[in-house]
Amino acid sequence: MNKLAYQLLPDEDLSETQVYVATQTYNRFAKEFAEKWEWNPLTVREITKYNIAPVVKYAKKNGSVLLVSCQSGRDYALLDQKGFVCLGVGFSYGLLTEAIKRVPRGLFVRLNLKSLPFMPESFDVVYADALMHTPKKEMKELLRDFSIFLRPKGVLYLSLQLGKSKHQVMVMEDLGGKLYITLYKKPEIMNLVKSAGFTVLWSKTSPHTDASLPGWFSLIAKKL
Repeated sequence: MNKLAYQLLPDEDLSETQVYVATQTYNRFAKEFAEKWEWNPLTVREITKYNIAPVVKYAKKNGSVLLVSCQSGRDYALLDQKGFVCLGVGFSYGLLTEAIKRVPRGLFVRLNLKSLPFMPESFDVVYADALMHTPKKEMKELLRDFSIFLRPKGVLYLSLQLGKSKHQVMVMEDLGGKLYITLYKKPEIMNLVKSAGFTVLWSKTSPHTDASLPGWFSLIAKKL
């Protein structure tokens, strides 16, 4: 497998083992991931266009943002620059350590995304970029949690990776370890969001910064 190759798997969903392996890959290669996929200028430019600009347009000015999962802190830094009050949560201590190095004034917490401990109506925005490693069977409940955490008129930013075939899981090994990733179709994403109590305000399909990889579907949704 070359550096930018990926393989589609016949699996219907991510397994706990695959999630564990992906987490360990991030823990071991956090710096490499941050430099290759998060903080390079091309990616930052694309994220500013497809992620940050829509949040600024639809979210409460200077509102509170829960970033799930915050990866190595890139989007935290970009939202902080726009005046938002941010809290970043993630599942990988390696990525969170990298985030603290890159955003030293940021607030980052390692949490299990299946049991986030926040009170109802705590945030103006839930920002969930690239939720690639959450099994599909857990996504509806996670989105419902997001709705609970949001204040009235709060908004959700969500992006997921798109698949073009019946395959719903892909694996990459470009960092030195395996990353297992869930793939979705647009109608599937829209149904999940609506069933969790949101109405979609904006959506966009965008290419991956590596054109050989599946693209993204992003949306802004308002809590009903």
